[in-house]
Amino acid sequence: MFVPRNLLVFLCFIVVFKSKCTESVQLVPGVECTRPCREGEPPKFCYYKFVTELYVAGGPACFVCTPNQDNMFTQNCQCITTDGFERTLFSINRMFPGPSIQVCENDRVIVDVKNEIEGNELTMHWHGIFQKGTQYYDGVPMITQCPIQQGTTFRYQMVPQPGTFFYHSHTGLQRFDGLSGHFIVRQPQHKDPNGHLYDLDLPAHVIQINGWMHQHAIEKFPGLWTRNQKQDPINLLINGRGKWINPQYGNVSDSPFEVFEVLPGRRYRFRMINALASPCGVVMSTQGHTMTVIATDGENVNPRTVEAITSYSGERYDFILVANQAPGRYWMQFYATDNCEEYKITQFAILQYNARPSRLLGSPSSYDQLKNEKKLTLNPPLKTCADDLPDGVCVSSLRSSKSVQTDVLKQIPDIKMYMAYNFSLFEPGELFVPNTYTKYAVFLPGPYIVSSFMNHLSFSFPPAPLLTQYQDVADKTCNMDNIPRGCSSNSIRNCSCTHVVYIPLGAVVEIVFIDEVAFDDAHAFHLHGYAYHVLGMGSPGDFGLQKLDRDLVIRLDQQGRLKRNFVRPPSKDTLVVPNQGYSVIRFKADNPGSWLFHCHYEVHTLVGMAFVVQVGDPSDLPPVPDGFPRCGNFLPNRLDETLRTKEW
Repeated sequence: MFVPRNLLVFLCFIVVFKSKCTESVQLVPGVECTRPCREGEPPKFCYYKFVTELYVAGGPACFVCTPNQDNMFTQNCQCITTDGFERTLFSINRMFPGPSIQVCENDRVIVDVKNEIEGNELTMHWHGIFQKGTQYYDGVPMITQCPIQQGTTFRYQMVPQPGTFFYHSHTGLQRFDGLSGHFIVRQPQHKDPNGHLYDLDLPAHVIQINGWMHQHAIEKFPGLWTRNQKQDPINLLINGRGKWINPQYGNVSDSPFEVFEVLPGRRYRFRMINALASPCGVVMSTQGHTMTVIATDGENVNPRTVEAITSYSGERYDFILVANQAPGRYWMQFYATDNCEEYKITQFAILQYNARPSRLLGSPSSYDQLKNEKKLTLNPPLKTCADDLPDGVCVSSLRSSKSVQTDVLKQIPDIKMYMAYNFSLFEPGELFVPNTYTKYAVFLPGPYIVSSFMNHLSFSFPPAPLLTQYQDVADKTCNMDNIPRGCSSNSIRNCSCTHVVYIPLGAVVEIVFIDEVAFDDAHAFHLHGYAYHVLGMGSPGDFGLQKLDRDLVIRLDQQGRLKRNFVRPPSKDTLVVPNQGYSVIRFKADNPGSWLFHCHYEVHTLVGMAFVVQVGDPSDLPPVPDGFPRCGNFLPNRLDETLRTKEW
């Protein structure tokens, strides 16, 4: 991948390189910046060019080559295999997942994203990256930037903190259809509090899990009233690979499994990313091996050894796997839970010793076998995980491996919010009244028309970015203290607006999430720009109740009955709230900006399950970069002159 001449000339003058540059220099992702990270080495400028386009999986490029471990970090092979079912998708550099970004702490990352998808706009979000000082590159349409139009390029620039992250489109349903990839930021191993527990942290040992459909997601959203309902995947892919069993004919596709190679006796750090866009959990285990969890969402935790890990959309878990079994090939097993249970989706990868083929130890397990196995599981898929169980470790019981700043854990926070979320169910007659237009985003799970609300407000994006054009849209925002005109107490469930909560810079903020949803879902909430401390979680059964609501949780909290842990609580940026329960989180608002806080299930965000945390005033932010794009409505003050003079 060649660096554009103007950027190359600029980089040649950067003192940190201390070397002569010529136009023949190449910065190849995976070669220049994918390296062991050593103390004292100067940071690198890591340049990537992403070209997004409408492409095809299983297309003619697969007659030329098949992706493998040798070419996975390059564009040498333009074949995308997925699960062997030919379909169109959105790709980045004709790869799925997209190019692997793997850099070291303090590296400067520059990504030019060119949109070549016909008839689509997009933005790219760097999930988990704090963007402190680079707030304008968080990649949320109409919050931090204008969308990238077809045929144009937007440059993202950042200095990411260490951890396991990923990137994905934050526009529409494009994450369903392929626009995602992993983003790993390493540090010298001795700086990792758990670094003494593993020998190797290899670039190839990243596990990205995607849900997969055999059609574009737009065909499932908002959905059809009588058929083709639901927005759930029919398969899982591991690093874009896997097999598919045709339910009509029972035959299995010939697409390859992903293979992870190890040497006997070595201790390996694996980095697992749940990139699903649907409300389904995924349980992962490795035949004959345990996993010692050492980090979640890029934040280090005290080691916990388990036999399986359940993850939800947006979550990441780093674990150590010791190659201590007889040399051979072992199944890495994945099965989908929650909304995907009825489809009984399984997928597999291979853990292979000695990099040479040998017989697999038996046939892969069936869905029912995997589900019924008794394994010690992190975050067991019970949807009510709040306390450790005999066969389960809840996320809230993990402990941070570093000390937590004391002011964020003071007994009384500066700001406390109770944020209840739910769905409203509509009949056609309520929405489609003749000669009216009701502003809603809705989806059809059948037999209802559904929209989502947080504290009775359904989020909609503004016409211009909050971060860069605040004065253009400030009067269009809303919250519980500023309910839009026309939203009376009788019709407040019908409010759709840009829900913004204002937080003073430096305040300690506590948010209690309350799940009022009648559906049997567990929702994963992601905060941009921050990691937050998980103080506690609970379920209705803790209080002898069937369900909770916002008013009830407030009363329980006033009575001191909500669980809170102030001893090294774990930090995350994406958390699953127990089904019909609550979660308590804390963070210090020390990163100014406009940060989206939303359910990470794509459809739920689109129908309103989101709000913006506005930290600080515009004056607290770094200046808007020169030439930064502007967008918004085009409503001229007067008619065009040709219309004024036209005779009617």
